[in-house]
Amino acid sequence: MLLDYVESLVLSSVFPKRDFLSPTSNYLNGLKEVLYYQIFPERFANGDPSNDPNGSQSWDVDPAYANLGGDGFFGGDLKGIIDHFDHILELGVEAIYLNPIFESPSSHKYDTEDYLKIDDNFGNDYVFEEFISLAEDSGIKLILDGVFNHTGYDFFAFKDLREREETSPYKDWYFVKRFPIRKIQDRAMTYVGWNGYAYMPKVNSLNEGWQAYVERLVRKYNLEGIGGWRLDVATEVDPLFWSGFFRPLVKSLEKDMILVAEFWGDARSLLRGKTFDSAMNYPFKEAVIEYVFRAGNSAAKFAAMTNLYLNAYPPQTLHSLWNILDSHDTERILTLAFNQVDLLKIAVAIQMTFIGSPVIYYGDEVGMKGGKDPENRAPMLWDEEKWNWEIYDFYKTLIDLRRTHESIKDGEYEVLTAEGPVFSFRRWKDSEEVIVVINPSRENAFFNPEFEGEFCEYLSGRSISFFENKAEITPLTVWILVQED
Repeated sequence: MLLDYVESLVLSSVFPKRDFLSPTSNYLNGLKEVLYYQIFPERFANGDPSNDPNGSQSWDVDPAYANLGGDGFFGGDLKGIIDHFDHILELGVEAIYLNPIFESPSSHKYDTEDYLKIDDNFGNDYVFEEFISLAEDSGIKLILDGVFNHTGYDFFAFKDLREREETSPYKDWYFVKRFPIRKIQDRAMTYVGWNGYAYMPKVNSLNEGWQAYVERLVRKYNLEGIGGWRLDVATEVDPLFWSGFFRPLVKSLEKDMILVAEFWGDARSLLRGKTFDSAMNYPFKEAVIEYVFRAGNSAAKFAAMTNLYLNAYPPQTLHSLWNILDSHDTERILTLAFNQVDLLKIAVAIQMTFIGSPVIYYGDEVGMKGGKDPENRAPMLWDEEKWNWEIYDFYKTLIDLRRTHESIKDGEYEVLTAEGPVFSFRRWKDSEEVIVVINPSRENAFFNPEFEGEFCEYLSGRSISFFENKAEITPLTVWILVQED
């Protein structure tokens, strides 16, 4: 059939060779294929009501009737993360990525007014030190969000520029079209703002004064012991800022500190060893959504979409890619799955077993829903009676698999089957091997297994034998096959 012929051409052209996915360097020791947990601090937990912003809303308010936007507050803070650290530990998290925590008037904190100060509503340096000490004692790395493309409207340099105009010593820190500085509502008029926003004036990242300020920040938090930086809108900053200043500075202080670019597309140009170590892997997210949630369930298309970056990126970066299913900028994964738990579980199973570092967005593990920003930023659900325990237990099961199988955490990767809706791959390290077989369709599917023997299916505990050229897998099914003793 024509479809079979086309699929064979796709597979033969894009399947990676085995030796390509065999990274051998000790790249980013301690941050290869670790499990990340993303926390949006203002919405995770309120541990200190005394520092709540004025007009803070009740934590348990129905999100449908709440202000979830940048000017809506619920009182989340660093003390809240400390108070709920047991949840993070019980989940099995190995690294935490925090959205911005520095002084800012908004709830999202991407309009920073003071990079050298923890936001008053989140705590202070003492609380941060308590938090990072707790993380270090637990073996958990902390990744901070660095916003170096733009500042907040009332950042000291831009404030001085508004007041003193051409006589300001900071006039070259920004891109001013003409004086006076003017805005209309939330739009920048006589200066450049990120996406045109008035309250996020774009910085001249090559300015030496700005770089000196950033260096103070980097040195301060290196001393605090952070594990790295996620860099906001990375491709909108001049590349020389990263290659000529930021990366050399960070790596001179701690060579294993990870630098992760926020970028939604093909990141190969960012991962050549001169700027970033990793990227938020949106291409992985799109491949999973296309394969699991959309009509057709084409395994060949999933193979093509993932192999596009697996074949293009440097091998030593593949284990460190942030494999996300959602984030603070997208709909939550359960919402993307049309609130169907069986589809969500297939997506999570792929995320937890695929090559790369899985990232869980806070609340996904208990079944939180949410549409596009800001609906995806609702307060964390702490009432356990409202948790979806089926989802939570599934996350725990897959995380336990990662913890007990080195082949999943740090092994090689090879595609075995991409036949109709059936996709299978194997991960292996030394003598240990795990094979994953997926059928996200709503019909039984047959496939030709490229392996044989007796296996234990990890999720169900049952034995499955493969000794023939044809095998059948039931609808909406994931098999995680480990060799029986």
